Amino acid sequence: MSTRKKFAFFMVLQLPVQTVAGYLIEFNWLSVLIVFLMIPVFDVFLGRDSSNPGRDEMNKLQNDRFFLLWPLLWIPIQLFLLIAGGYIFVFESIPVYEKIGLLISVSLVTGSGIIIAHEFGHRKSKWERSAAKILLGMVNYLHFYIEHNKGHHRMAATPDDPSSARLGENFYSFWVRSVSGSYMNAWAIENKRIKSKNLPWYRNQMTWFSIIPFFLTAVAFISGGWQAVVYFLTQSFLAFSMLELINYIEHYGLTRKELSPGRFEKFSERHSWNANQRLSNIYMIHLERHSDHHANPDLRYQCLSHLEGSPQLPSGYGAMFPLALIPPLWFRKIDPLVESYRRS
Repeated sequence: MSTRKKFAFFMVLQLPVQTVAGYLIEFNWLSVLIVFLMIPVFDVFLGRDSSNPGRDEMNKLQNDRFFLLWPLLWIPIQLFLLIAGGYIFVFESIPVYEKIGLLISVSLVTGSGIIIAHEFGHRKSKWERSAAKILLGMVNYLHFYIEHNKGHHRMAATPDDPSSARLGENFYSFWVRSVSGSYMNAWAIENKRIKSKNLPWYRNQMTWFSIIPFFLTAVAFISGGWQAVVYFLTQSFLAFSMLELINYIEHYGLTRKELSPGRFEKFSERHSWNANQRLSNIYMIHLERHSDHHANPDLRYQCLSHLEGSPQLPSGYGAMFPLALIPPLWFRKIDPLVESYRRS
């Protein structure tokens, strides 16, 4: 991977920078415009990137510490912006519409933090898994750490997976099913682990993952009263809803064939939507190369490849988000693609 392309990943840090810039120029909607308007437009002009690392390059990439640098930087940056945004929201006298813009902009940062937590959560080292938990704790979505790795990756594109959207299912119905179902699945997975290893109740991670949000909410109340609580809980809601938008898009309408009751064909590149838009793929740290991630979850983001056999979205996630929020438009655009791909 060229030095120019390597440093392109530092563009991800532009998201916190543009949030700060929006505050300084007194236009807190700047980040929202960049993410949902400018990036999709630039995706059109910059085109797609289907280049893949060669075999000789793969080992070097997998062990290149450069690609650990900025995800680690994200943790203190996100924590700073979350606290600073809360202080501004509660104590500074700015117009209500600017407070709303600030809240959404901070939520885009913390929501992107879930993407980075997803990357850390797939690693085997304790410190990287701890980093994932820190980021997920900031948005009250710690159960994702358990359910995604031990539930979703096993059941994706089957009726048993709450995080795989069904054909004709709108985002709002999916959101309810995914949020509640993934939480309950995390409890089931962790209870099974505790029982199989005969561990005491306090070793159940879900017990602590369910208590921590109440503790953090109490800290917010002590720090800034009910306004701080509204700020903290709303940014959490928006952040994990951004994750659920991604979940909705990634597997919508794609299903694995049931070979026998409860037994499905092996997950392949045909069971996940991909997007190769150059700019949005950098912003999403190659999350849009989702088929390869499912095939090789141990691969770090910089090593993920474009797979020719995978279904391709018409645009990157930035353009897909607004479309998914308007069900008639989503169904009109994506359902024919699903049906066409099923026939291929």
